[in-house]
Amino acid sequence: MMGHMGSSKHMKRHAAPAFWKISRKHGQFVTKPSAGPHAIDESYPLAVLLRDILKVVGTMREANSAITLGKVMVDGVVRRDSRFPVGLMDVICIPSMDRAFRLLPAKGLMLYPVPIDIESSKLKLCKVRSKKKAPSNLFSYGLHDGRTVLSKDDLGVNVDDSLLLAIPEGKVVSNVKMEKGSLVLFLKGKATGKLGVVKDIYPGSLHSTKSAEVEVDGSPVKVPVGLLMAVGVEKPVLPLGGE
Repeated sequence: MMGHMGSSKHMKRHAAPAFWKISRKHGQFVTKPSAGPHAIDESYPLAVLLRDILKVVGTMREANSAITLGKVMVDGVVRRDSRFPVGLMDVICIPSMDRAFRLLPAKGLMLYPVPIDIESSKLKLCKVRSKKKAPSNLFSYGLHDGRTVLSKDDLGVNVDDSLLLAIPEGKVVSNVKMEKGSLVLFLKGKATGKLGVVKDIYPGSLHSTKSAEVEVDGSPVKVPVGLLMAVGVEKPVLPLGGE
């Protein structure tokens, strides 16, 4: 007999990412994020976020129904896939409830839904993962949420800098450099969700990754820039959790 083809839509509860605040003993399986803009270990499936984290619905059936009926928006776009992966800086809006949230590292968790107002929900900060010159002579910027920004002119940003976008159209509003004096958000590690100020940047080499010396809670720490996100100078360009 031919085996089951295709990837599973569920995963064992005990194998779910540690930051998922779900019961590990209530049932054997939980919905698995589908392939999308965020990695499985850095995202929530939309339905799990609604039921287990935001608790705006009581059952998975209710979550699936709300999503299928187009009652939930991610970054200003209606998403009808219950398994759609939502991750860092994503904006989740529920218009019928007049509520909006941004997923941020906060309260010691890699992802936490922080309530935001309507104006804030129109903006999103994205980390630049790649930069290259496209064959069409356009500058191409690959962002952490899977989107690509194309520009006729060099935007003056490099890998590890951040772009502030208007959503859902993705228009660039401003940028934040990863440099001395920048305010950065800790994405992972012991300081998850905390803000710090960059004191120095150390370029990577064959034996080490690019890192930064950051002052956080009055003390300097040296961490890979992959664990940081530039969010402003003196103050964040967007309201964040855990300031």
